[in-house]
Amino acid sequence: MDVMETVREIAPSEQPTEQSIHFARARLAQEISAQNASSNASRKRLYWAGGLTAAAAAVTAGILVVANILPGDSTTKPSLPPPPPTAATSVELLQQAANRSAAIDLDPGQYLKIEEVQEFLEFSIEDAATGELIPAGNRENAEAAFVTQRTTDLYVPADRDDEWVWDLRGEWSTPQAWGDRADEAIETWRSMDTGDTPELWELPGGRDPENEENPDATIDNRAEYEQMPRDPEALLEWYREQPAAPDENTEVWIAWTISSALATNLAPVDLRSAMFDALALIDGVEVIDTKGATATFTISQETGQWTRTTTFTVDTEEALVTSVLDASLPASGSIVPPEVPDEKRSVTVQVVDDPPTASVGTLT
Repeated sequence: MDVMETVREIAPSEQPTEQSIHFARARLAQEISAQNASSNASRKRLYWAGGLTAAAAAVTAGILVVANILPGDSTTKPSLPPPPPTAATSVELLQQAANRSAAIDLDPGQYLKIEEVQEFLEFSIEDAATGELIPAGNRENAEAAFVTQRTTDLYVPADRDDEWVWDLRGEWSTPQAWGDRADEAIETWRSMDTGDTPELWELPGGRDPENEENPDATIDNRAEYEQMPRDPEALLEWYREQPAAPDENTEVWIAWTISSALATNLAPVDLRSAMFDALALIDGVEVIDTKGATATFTISQETGQWTRTTTFTVDTEEALVTSVLDASLPASGSIVPPEVPDEKRSVTVQVVDDPPTASVGTLT
């Protein structure tokens, strides 16, 4: 008996259209020819009957249901499309970076050059007494705002007890500004005393020789790093107990602090691995973009009328944080567009043979 005649006989009294029957016939035929012939005859008959009933009900209702029908002795293997790739979760990507954390090999006499592009959002408000703009305020009340940007290079020797060199000669620029009095605000900012830090700073053992109060303090925080737990959960608790930890938006602060530390690539390998694992444990950290080996993560928390967001990008193959952004946005809005962060650091690292010397630069 013709297959569709059987469908007509067992269908309810309200008959399907010829177009629906033709469409169902074609789909049924496709399914029949695609089944595996290894099933035994009784299973074939069972699925055949069940498939016809389901097909009849579906055609009558005007809905296509692909029945699992196994008639005949076809030897054609089903040709199914490959499943779509499963996107890795933030936890998986961060754990991948943790597993791939490794020391960057330096030969004796070589240096790790850490280039950092720094961007900071500066605010200005009017002094009530003088009417002049002064560097103060925030995104909510700023009457003028602008971005300051410069590039610095830190040269870390293979033996960290040798002399480090921090090249701070990069000029500050102001690539973006907002507010009618932004030019005035920038002029005031440029006139401020920038301190007496040398533009080419030589640091024996990574220490500031002028720091008499804490002569053992180093740029790489090596003494503190030695004390920090290597267990990821214990490491998170360690951060929460720090005096600098805020009472609000604590998890965002931890994500910002850890990702900023990872961006320097100066922590010991086992601690960097624990840091990545700790980031994976922070509730709210989500991956928002992946491009090849690069993944970008973000975390946000609200307090009152403000939302703080930290975003960081990781090269998961090399286990390096390449950028960190942080911003606190008021619900009331600002003259600064929301996509502009309060702070952004973009970092690249490479191995070099020599640092710059004072003979090719100037000291202030």
